[in-house]
Amino acid sequence: MGLNPLLLLICFITFLIQTSTSIPFDPTRPLALQNQDDKNDSKTTPDTALTASDCNDLTWNLRPECWDILDIPEWLTQWWDRNAAACEKHNATFSSCFQQMAGVKQQQCDTIGSGLCSFPTDITDFSPQEAYVLYAIFGIYQWFFSLWQGIANANLGAHGPVGQIVEAINPIKTSNKLWMDILQAFTALTPLFRAPALVGGLANTLETALRQSPGVLKQMLPSGSLNSQFEQINDIYDGLSKIQKFYQANLTNALTLVQSSLPTFLDFAAQGGFIAPQASLQAQSSVLVASLQTFIVSTCLNQNNIFITLTRDTNPHELVTNGSLGQSNLVSCDYYEDHNICSTWWYDAPNNRAFALSSVDDPQTNFYDLLTEMFRNEWTTPSLLFSGAIDCADYVKSTGKSNQPQLDLDTMRAHCMSNTQVCVYDQSCGIGDSDCEFTGEYGGTEDGPCKPAKGYMWSCGMSWGSQRRSARIPAAYLGPMNMVSEDDMEVCND
Repeated sequence: MGLNPLLLLICFITFLIQTSTSIPFDPTRPLALQNQDDKNDSKTTPDTALTASDCNDLTWNLRPECWDILDIPEWLTQWWDRNAAACEKHNATFSSCFQQMAGVKQQQCDTIGSGLCSFPTDITDFSPQEAYVLYAIFGIYQWFFSLWQGIANANLGAHGPVGQIVEAINPIKTSNKLWMDILQAFTALTPLFRAPALVGGLANTLETALRQSPGVLKQMLPSGSLNSQFEQINDIYDGLSKIQKFYQANLTNALTLVQSSLPTFLDFAAQGGFIAPQASLQAQSSVLVASLQTFIVSTCLNQNNIFITLTRDTNPHELVTNGSLGQSNLVSCDYYEDHNICSTWWYDAPNNRAFALSSVDDPQTNFYDLLTEMFRNEWTTPSLLFSGAIDCADYVKSTGKSNQPQLDLDTMRAHCMSNTQVCVYDQSCGIGDSDCEFTGEYGGTEDGPCKPAKGYMWSCGMSWGSQRRSARIPAAYLGPMNMVSEDDMEVCND
């Protein structure tokens, strides 16, 4: 399995992402506030329309809207036409050459390292266009560097979140395919990163840059097969550590290409996306934590023969309280605890549906303890795990694609971070029909878990030799057998 070269760049696991250094002067914060000086109080505020005059006034602030108001792309293209030959003569990249010619001598913003690139403390000596370009160079660097630093700080060892997940659900069986799946998952999450200033009425994401920068993609993806790199890795922590270093190197390569190529730089800097307060230039990748941990959780479940059951139009607590249960001992759900859990079920109230985990090897297992541990420790969320799995199942069903983590290039949405098999309880099954349990709408009926569970509809232990009919159902079961009166048949789930 290879990674799709159209998928993009910078996604890697970023547990414990840290906010890095701040610089005393912030050109995107009004000087009136920084200097405690009231002289600019009447100047432009974020609520008023900006003009070219406002954008030319560097004593006030830098604003993302000014990127287009000042027509920076055209200005910079003309600058490059005049200076490209001189830059190339000195083997200088675009960003390095621009900084040198603007008088910013001691900065290296086209490679990653601590203290290499910072913004000038005084921008009033520059032309407005120079100031905006210099800040965009710095902003793009800072964004890449924060990802690089977050990866360096990620806790991927046995004592971190990954180790806790693996210990709770049993060790992952490692393979070359697992490492490629993890790389695929990291890449598919790229659209969750947004350019710092692109909010509100501005552009949605870096989507244009991602689509139009195949060269950057190639820098981020492995050259050739990774099998030889990972074939000796049998431990998940060693594998993640290797991936950690791999992505740090590729982040550096990608940054170098962005800062070296004017067209790529303009794609990334479009609409002033990096003209933002320096605190915002930290890639806000904490949103990835739950998604990536969810992928690890889902992988562990898959490799331990655990699947997800879904019961539509069903509220387990209502079953207990509305008198519809035929035998009261089958569903224990007096109230919902934290995260809307009761017994082995998570109730998705907005969609009136109940999810649960079930085991192919032991359908009588109640996973209450595992669910509460996962959600309490924030390894994942019910929505990411369960709703994510049904989203993946629907996506696979509608597109015919695989259930591997992937980026839909049409919608720029990541799918299948949770890709555990979903089996839907069939509410039309006849009473006592041992061949009917799940609908099979998401597959898994032939070579997966969506076929009648082991021991399904077997007689309950105390009923052997009895004249009374009995039937055993799984612990997670919510279907027609719940409604059978004990006068007609004994039903058990333990």
